[in-house]
Amino acid sequence: MSNVLPDLLAAELSQVQLLLPILQQEQQALIQRQFDLVTKLIEAKLRALQALEQATAARSAYCQQQGWLSSDAIEAHLGEALPLWQELLLQARQADMLNRSNGQLIQSHEEVNRHLMASLAAARNPDIGYSADGRLSNQGAASRPLDRA
Repeated sequence: MSNVLPDLLAAELSQVQLLLPILQQEQQALIQRQFDLVTKLIEAKLRALQALEQATAARSAYCQQQGWLSSDAIEAHLGEALPLWQELLLQARQADMLNRSNGQLIQSHEEVNRHLMASLAAARNPDIGYSADGRLSNQGAASRPLDRA
């Protein structure tokens, strides 16, 4: 077997290994609510993801040229390089989990901010409410017709 596939796997693994610490730093910044740092890390993450995407595309194109269209087919042709493939899969799963949990943290922060903004708006103007169609309304309960919500 030539070294093409192991070299491609090593390049892809290297890109995943560059991405993982960025995701971990992003998670810590989200937990500590360091949103200025999160912005910088998102930019770094996007660059790392683009590089990873290129490495993955190169490996995928090579495997398609060889007719290896599944993980099983790739594994069958790896021989001694099988641990490299397994490590790539393991670290890629770890990166995926971190990215998903970071997304959940971002979503939680957004929900808290929405709730805070709604609370502040309600405290500032207690007559603001939502109409039956879900739009903000400045009418107090006393000014609504009796037959409407």
